[in-house]
Amino acid sequence: MNGCKTDDKNIRALIIFRETSDTDNLFALILCEAIRLSGIDVQCSTEEFWKSDTTYDIIHFQWPEEVVGWNCNDPNVVSRLKKRIDWWRSQGAHFVYTRHNICPSSANAIISRVYEIIETESDIVVHMGRYSLHEFTQGHPNDRNIIIPHPIYEYTYRENISIERARQYLKMPQNAFIVTAFGKFRNNKERRMTLDAFRKWNKSNKLLVAPRFYPFSRIKKYGRNFLKRWASRIGYYLLIPLLNRWLNIHAGAKDEIIDNCDLPYYIAASDLVFIQRKDALNSAMVPLAFLYHKVVVGPNVGNIGELLYETSNPSFNPDDPPSIVKALEKGNLQTIWYKGEGNYSYALEHMNIRKIGKAYAQVYMNLTNNK
Repeated sequence: MNGCKTDDKNIRALIIFRETSDTDNLFALILCEAIRLSGIDVQCSTEEFWKSDTTYDIIHFQWPEEVVGWNCNDPNVVSRLKKRIDWWRSQGAHFVYTRHNICPSSANAIISRVYEIIETESDIVVHMGRYSLHEFTQGHPNDRNIIIPHPIYEYTYRENISIERARQYLKMPQNAFIVTAFGKFRNNKERRMTLDAFRKWNKSNKLLVAPRFYPFSRIKKYGRNFLKRWASRIGYYLLIPLLNRWLNIHAGAKDEIIDNCDLPYYIAASDLVFIQRKDALNSAMVPLAFLYHKVVVGPNVGNIGELLYETSNPSFNPDDPPSIVKALEKGNLQTIWYKGEGNYSYALEHMNIRKIGKAYAQVYMNLTNNK
């Protein structure tokens, strides 16, 4: 029996996200499965949005970059997007937008315009926290909005991994106090913030694990810039090992996606999970860390800071180095007090995928029933 009543109408929904499996971002795929559990006929595809003449009741946008391409510089895509949205609306479709970012992380005028179109054309905007809702409504006072939390990734990764087994698998020291900053470091500001705070923190036997830290790459082509390509490869093969030894960290290159089979071992091996963002709206690492019973230390920005405050996890001002050190110290104490168990209980109650799936299914049904 489905958890939601669908008023005898078989709702069809399309979540705009790539069909290929070469991604470490499983949000849309997991959300698709969660909504499907509530009796909605839903699939993920970008190609369907542009090429299909199949009728859908709901068109659900995630990242606007997924609609047009993450590095799109085609000026014609704006008019094409408008026409396609008009066509879908003429077929009776309603539009939902889950707001992951305030603005594009790698902004250009075209992508920024795509954001504006999707924000304007969506019938309802889903926010993952009150911060996003309040920030958005200041510029869009007449839009329809709702808050649905970020789901935890239950049943997605192996969950029953002990800290000892995880460290053995990753060849990390069993007696170290491991702080993991898992996501890709976007710029040198994030690198400096994290390294400076970690080095100033007076904690014995500490180890920073940052799988996607360095800006070097062995795979990026850099076009015809042979000098930049070889400098990056020299950095990858020679400087990374030297810097890891000198800085006493365990770090890799930012362009290398961590295999989804290895990802849970990194989280399970951690004592603390550190969110290295200076300016971000959301972070999937917070709910993922909660799923693995971990304490999270992160910035007091966006929905990230809101969630950390609500769950009494340590937060910091990303522009105030002493506050970052203080947050690490508090996180250390919370690991002793088993704060991670409380995080896990909170996540299961408020962020489980069945609950999130039902909430989205209800949004779909309300739109199709004109409520």
